[in-house]
Amino acid sequence: MTDDQLQSILKTGAVPGGGGNIELVETHISWVILTSDFAFKLKKPLTLGFLDFSTLEKRHFFCQEELRLNRRLAPEMYLDVLPVGIVDGEVTIGAAGVAPIDYALQMRRMDNQLQMDKLLADGAVTRQHMVQLAEVLVPFHQSVLLPDSKSFHPAALWSDFADLFRFSADIVQQLGAHTSTKLAHWRDYLPAFLEKHSERLLERRRDGFWVDGHGDLHTRNIFLTKKGPAVFDCIEFSTHYRQSDILNELAFLCMDLEAQGHAELADVFLQGYTRRWNVFPKNEDHHLFLFFKAYRANVRLKIALLALRQHPTKDMIEQVRQYWQLMAAYLDQLDLEEL
Repeated sequence: MTDDQLQSILKTGAVPGGGGNIELVETHISWVILTSDFAFKLKKPLTLGFLDFSTLEKRHFFCQEELRLNRRLAPEMYLDVLPVGIVDGEVTIGAAGVAPIDYALQMRRMDNQLQMDKLLADGAVTRQHMVQLAEVLVPFHQSVLLPDSKSFHPAALWSDFADLFRFSADIVQQLGAHTSTKLAHWRDYLPAFLEKHSERLLERRRDGFWVDGHGDLHTRNIFLTKKGPAVFDCIEFSTHYRQSDILNELAFLCMDLEAQGHAELADVFLQGYTRRWNVFPKNEDHHLFLFFKAYRANVRLKIALLALRQHPTKDMIEQVRQYWQLMAAYLDQLDLEEL
């Protein structure tokens, strides 16, 4: 899909259901065309370190994967994968009988005001919402347990975390020279922590605590509807980020709630979840959960730092500060508990 082809769709509204009120939302890896009733998501033809959408065949495959995986938790939202082709000289989504030039994932458009992050900002998320979310996620996670067959070594977690050190200069520039002391300490401390707990991490995999989960479980990817929670936009392009210890999956949501000032809702969610499935059978697992929350804050910090490089704004600087402070708080607590 080229920019000219994309603009053609926006101009003519050549999409199923018609293009009334058509608009475009762009992310770093996709274009999303919105109409009154539907969303049509197209993958950008690019290759990054963590994904490859460079060919038509690969974009088709990952559209199908996105449909398959997201139907697990949001079946009414994810509808179809449609070919994009040229019909009577117009670029058309849902073109039949012509050679496809690309593919689009068709989704039912939801009410954005029901996104959990927006409801949180309005003070409209209740304890009951968190219990309902736990009731949805426990059976889902138990249905996607992974066998102990794929090779895994805890050092992979350090490799992911250590990407942060590529941003050391950015961190010092934005937050001050004192951060270099923290970074140096974590560079020594965290590999030792993971080595100390490596046997437990491997044991948890053998004991059935690894899932082919969502991979991006945070409040912006959850709709709280009258029918119940709908969890969407799971990671389709990387099993590395989607398949993990259940504590890693849950840590993202809890970290995100705490980042927005709602630790009490994170506690309610976790209590509701563990009443149905005890994913902390050993005390050591609570230390691992703290690490995973820091690991997830680390991910959000790196995203904020990347965004800051491209679009330096006060909001991005504040996000960098927020996720740094949250990650540091988790690791300081972990440091104390490990003494």
